[in-house]
Formats: sequence, structure tokens, C-alpha cells
Amino acid sequence: MSDLNPELPPEPDPTHFTLGGYASGSGAIEGVSFWPRVAARLIDIVVMTGLGSIAGAIFGVVLVIVATILRQPQAALAAKYHRAGIAVFIFTLLAGVAYHTICEGLHGSTVGKLALKMVVVREDGTECHPVAALKRSVAYFFDALIFGLIGYMVMKKTAQEQRYGDRWAHTIVCKRTAVAPQYLRGSGRFATVLLLAAMANIGLVIVGLLLT
Repeated sequence: MSDLNPELPPEPDPTHFTLGGYASGSGAIEGVSFWPRVAARLIDIVVMTGLGSIAGAIFGVVLVIVATILRQPQAALAAKYHRAGIAVFIFTLLAGVAYHTICEGLHGSTVGKLALKMVVVREDGTECHPVAALKRSVAYFFDALIFGLIGYMVMKKTAQEQRYGDRWAHTIVCKRTAVAPQYLRGSGRFATVLLLAAMANIGLVIVGLLLT
């Protein structure tokens, strides 16, 4: 006689953790929407403005030393650098790319993203690597055109709120709680990564000033 009550397979654990976060439906990672990411970017702009000020202060000290060595009036030497040209503009942009690439590629979050509990991961939920971080950082200049309208429109067309940079780099910006613990880097690592990013940012700004 056949078994009228065959053993049923166990029901899935609702707290089961997958690479795409806690399993629900398709198990896909839920991306962060446009405006919270704008808020994170604004925090990072404040941070980079502060780093630019530090770069300017360091450069000012170097300028005083050079003026003393060359026995030139400091005011005349400083006036030359007040006419900052295309080199400063280009290297300031590169400094921003370096900041985001290092922070996201080595930790997954910039200061702004970490403050708002966001992280950049690959589409499979694993850590973002430096090459992917560089791709999305460079593509940001395209996504940010027309006051970010391009990025906004593209994000609305994707299930995981990916802008063009995310599509090209195969990354997703999500909440840290949506990522498996083994793929999250700790705060101790972030301090080291931020120091490296700050040094790169400041160094590039100073190079731009020197090339004026």
C-alpha cells in the first residue's frame, strides 16, 4: 500500500541568507534609490572639499618655502597660482575619481555611503573590486549630466536601481544589511582605506597646482 502521507520537503527558512541578501522571492539584491544616493554624494563632496582645502594649505606652505629659496615676493608667486587653469580642473576631477575608486574598490563605501549604511557590491553580492570601482567612478560624469537626470532615468528602468556606471561595472549600491557578512569589510579597514584615498586626493590636487 502506497504511503498516503509522503514526507514533504522542509519549508525554506525566511531568515536564510543568500548572496543577494535575505532570501525573498527571486533573492535579488535590492538597490538603493536615487535620492539617498544623492545625499551620500553630497556628504562626499563636503569631504572632498575639505581634502581640497588641506591640499591648498599644504601647497601654500610649499609656496612660501619656494618663494624664500628663490628670494621672490610671496605675493607675486601666489598671484601666478591664483590664475589656475585647466590642469587644476582636470586633476581635481581625477582626485574625485581616485577618492571614490579607492574607497569603493578597497572597502565598498565612501564616507557618504558608510554614513548612510550603503555599500557597493558586485551583482552576485560579492565585494566590489578596484577595476569595477574605477569604471563606475569614471562613468559617473556621464550619469551626472543634466543635474543627474540621465542617471535618474536609467535607475528607474532597472530593478536594482543601477545607473549606467553600475551596469558597465556590474555593480549594485545596496544597504549593508542586504549583504552577507563575509562580504562586508569592517570599520577598521575603512580607516586605512580612507587615509589612502585622502592622500591620493590631496596629492592629485597638489600636482594640478604645480602644473599650472
